[in-house]
Order: sequence, then C-alpha cells, then structure tokens
Amino acid sequence: MWGVSPESLKNQSRWVERTGATIPLLSDEGSQVIKRYGILNEEHGEVPHPATVVIGKDGKIRYFRIDRDYTRRPPLDEILAALR
Repeated sequence: MWGVSPESLKNQSRWVERTGATIPLLSDEGSQVIKRYGILNEEHGEVPHPATVVIGKDGKIRYFRIDRDYTRRPPLDEILAALR
C-alpha cells in the first residue's frame, strides 16, 4: 500500500512527522499519475480527490473509488474482496 501525493518528498516528510502517518508516500510532482487516473480536483489546482485504487499483480485495476470528502473511506470488506 502506498499513498500518492503531488507534493515533493520534502513536504511529505513534514506531513508524516506532523501526522505520524505510517504508509509509504510516493511523490507525483506535476500530477501526471493523478491526471492519468482522472482524480485531479481541478477546483483546487494540483490537489487530487481522495481515491482508493487496488491494482492486481497483472497490472489491472481491481477496485477504484473516488470520494469528494477526504474523511470518507471505503469499507474494509470492499478492499479485502478486491485484494482476494
């Protein structure tokens, strides 16, 4: 599991220190991945909409969910089903 952010690794390090986040973060400066997945929140510049994506070993998307509210997360049973 990884988080993807348009911020630089330096800015992400500050966020991790502040929040205590434990998942690895990948930097998508320029938002190329964010744009490719169609989750760019154009109303807020380079900020992505919160999204959960499960990609299989074969590279195919097994689960894809976008939320407009960053506090909402998909049910764990949905993610686990996609991982199986």
